Amino acid sequence: MKKMMALVATLVFTLTACADDYQRVVQFRSLPVLAQSFIKKHFSADDVSRVVMEREGLFSEYSVYMKDATELEFNHQGNLLSVDCQYSPVPASIIPQTIVEYVNYHYPDDFITEYVVKARRLEIGLSSDLELIFDLSGNFLGVDD
Repeated sequence: MKKMMALVATLVFTLTACADDYQRVVQFRSLPVLAQSFIKKHFSADDVSRVVMEREGLFSEYSVYMKDATELEFNHQGNLLSVDCQYSPVPASIIPQTIVEYVNYHYPDDFITEYVVKARRLEIGLSSDLELIFDLSGNFLGVDD
């Protein structure tokens, strides 16, 4: 039992020591290929002003800042986590069509400024500062208070 406790303590110490958190500016080509492809498809790589890699624990996340103040976040594999266009519309090609149609029908005076992908839901920020929640299939779940 003492050997097992010593092994667990050593493992925890080792993982903690290896899991230093830090941030640094990196080149566009340092992004995972999936994230690079996403940006080239929906934006322009020429409009990227800065890429920041943030290491938390064992994985990294990437924040991509565009010249127009748009911020994109990707996980270590290059999967999209969020798009925040501040005061301009998120490109409709990023958002599931059912959500675009829902917003156009129910909030015709608004446009989508933020798109966040969570584990079990999608969150949409509108130009009126209203936040809507959808499931991963694009079905409306409610308004975030």
